[in-house]
Amino acid sequence: MINFNFIISAHIVALYIVIAILLFPFYFFSRGRRLGGIFLRSCSRILMKICRVTCDVEGLENINPDETYFVAANHQSIADIPIICAALPINMRILAKKELFKIPVFGQTLLLYDFVAVDRKNKRSAVKTLKTVEKKMKFCSFLVFPEGTRTKDGHVGQFKSGALFLTESGCTILPVAIIGLDKIMKTGSLAIHSGHVRIQIFPSTRIREDETRHELAERLHDLISNYIEKTAAGS
Repeated sequence: MINFNFIISAHIVALYIVIAILLFPFYFFSRGRRLGGIFLRSCSRILMKICRVTCDVEGLENINPDETYFVAANHQSIADIPIICAALPINMRILAKKELFKIPVFGQTLLLYDFVAVDRKNKRSAVKTLKTVEKKMKFCSFLVFPEGTRTKDGHVGQFKSGALFLTESGCTILPVAIIGLDKIMKTGSLAIHSGHVRIQIFPSTRIREDETRHELAERLHDLISNYIEKTAAGS
């Protein structure tokens, strides 16, 4: 099902793609390539206003604007991306599934602006992806959804350790919990509804010396899941 909000949002995204292509030379030579983060954040905020989605953000004090992060969040709908990008004041890109990069013009624009494709079925490509992301994290943060797929019931699914491959390089992890987006956009639907969401930004962390990636995935899952369950029970 497609509604008016989705149609308008699609046109806004298309407009930003055109602007991004025209301004790419300025982005490429800009300091820290911050223009990409500005594009993503401003487009996301416009989409929220059009769709009448409001958001409460807690934990902004846990973000250091001079640091880059590996942002790990729970996944409720495809609307997670613009909501997080609008809420977090950092120069951020996304680790996205490779299928998105096959969309004509849109996919090429993502590559130009330092988004990185992830091939979940090809483990050999993980090393190449790791090196690419490590290089880009010198100037921007990356968003990843360790669940790998969107939840269908609002509960946080198991975090896959493979999604946290970059953490072994010692990067700074920023855990983020999202509540309410499963009601804004249902799984399998393109209808976008107005509503209110909450975002909790937790203190940053790193993988511990004696910790495996699997144990890290469980620790992050428990942190985010326990917060969401506790918040839901108290509301």
